[in-house]
Amino acid sequence: MSIADAVLYTARCFTEGGLSVIPLRLDGTKRPAIRSWEPYQDRIATDDELVEWFREPKGLGIVAGVVSGGLEVFDFDLDPLRVFNSWWEQLPSDIRGKLPVCETGGGGFHVLYRCCEVTGNKKIAFPADRSKPYVETRGEGGYIVATGSPLEVHTSGSPYMQTMGLPLPDLPILTANERATLWRIARSFDESEQAKQECREHLRRQSPTVVTEVDTSTPWGAFDVEAKWSDILTPHGWTSQDGERWMRPGKKFGPSARVNIATNGCEVLTVYSSSAGPLAPVGTYQTWGKFSAFAALNHSGNRSEAAKAVRQLGYGRAAA
Repeated sequence: MSIADAVLYTARCFTEGGLSVIPLRLDGTKRPAIRSWEPYQDRIATDDELVEWFREPKGLGIVAGVVSGGLEVFDFDLDPLRVFNSWWEQLPSDIRGKLPVCETGGGGFHVLYRCCEVTGNKKIAFPADRSKPYVETRGEGGYIVATGSPLEVHTSGSPYMQTMGLPLPDLPILTANERATLWRIARSFDESEQAKQECREHLRRQSPTVVTEVDTSTPWGAFDVEAKWSDILTPHGWTSQDGERWMRPGKKFGPSARVNIATNGCEVLTVYSSSAGPLAPVGTYQTWGKFSAFAALNHSGNRSEAAKAVRQLGYGRAAA
């Protein structure tokens, strides 16, 4: 089978699977090889069009968005090994097991899924200098290079190939909540100063001058209000650069948890790493108060023992 015939065969498989495809140039630009690909954001090409496009070798593109059944693609292109692996590790296993992963010609990764909710192309997480995103998506109005494209589609001369998941065009359909989990974990990698400032302002706006609804006469209530997360987590190997995003022990890159503000005004820790030891979530994520986290880390969750310990540290009103 010639290269052109092989790409045509793949294009037909994709269209039969409900994916809109377009031909791409083989000059390393990854640009469409037709005058306009806009029509194929609204409809899937006919077989006659496919035959015409792929008479000669061309790259193959998959159009994201509603036309392809709500296709959305996560694109990891900057420092992809570290960022992708850390993001992948934090995904709940039930979601992770569904997702097809493709390695790109540039050494990055594409993660594909369908959902009833799909947006346009979005940049999700940046490094501190905001030079180029760690993570972005291809959605409505976007496309990706497909596996099965000739090597010349990318300047590297390396192939696009699927490395995990059911073979394309089989695609999982995620719920809106599952999709939100992917996005939430990806956003946690944003290191830009803008993101840090927004987080600091968010915490400052939501932190009341006087915490209510918490009985600070009890050792656990006082601990929830007065203790510092650094005193709770650092002795157990957790690390943080800003006091808001925390990385679990043994991890070298990417946050495993984030400090938020509960409705009672207390700081809580939302953990979304399944490898976070005693603080690992049972499901997608788990939120810990300071006292509960202290008890889990130091007393196997025994709150009575933990209460005695924090009282000895001076938290709570002394008994009469």
